[in-house]
Amino acid sequence: MFKQFMEDHNTATFPSKKYYSLDDYYRNKMEKEIKRGFKKVAPTECIVFNNEEQKRQEMMRMCEKQKEEVEALKRSMQSGLAQAMKEQAQLREEMAYQYKIGNMEAAAAIQRRLDPDAAV
Repeated sequence: MFKQFMEDHNTATFPSKKYYSLDDYYRNKMEKEIKRGFKKVAPTECIVFNNEEQKRQEMMRMCEKQKEEVEALKRSMQSGLAQAMKEQAQLREEMAYQYKIGNMEAAAAIQRRLDPDAAV
């Protein structure tokens, strides 16, 4: 049987058109059945099995989402750092004012608050 198939394949003399193009064969078969009224067929769907592309797109979406989260965290940290720096600047001004008026205890308390590790 294989020798017969090889001969038909090499000489392009298959007994049916089905062997040349399965898509064309089944499309023609469906068209004939629709013309005869046997079947009412909905248009065929194109099902794509491209899992690698879908996976790559999903990974890109996840990466973008993580980048957005990191950027939001950076912005929130920067705003928190800016607020902390403003508070420290105000405390330094208050400490300088306390030294000028001679209130050393209040100035030392502010100094400990600003730099708890430093010895006063």
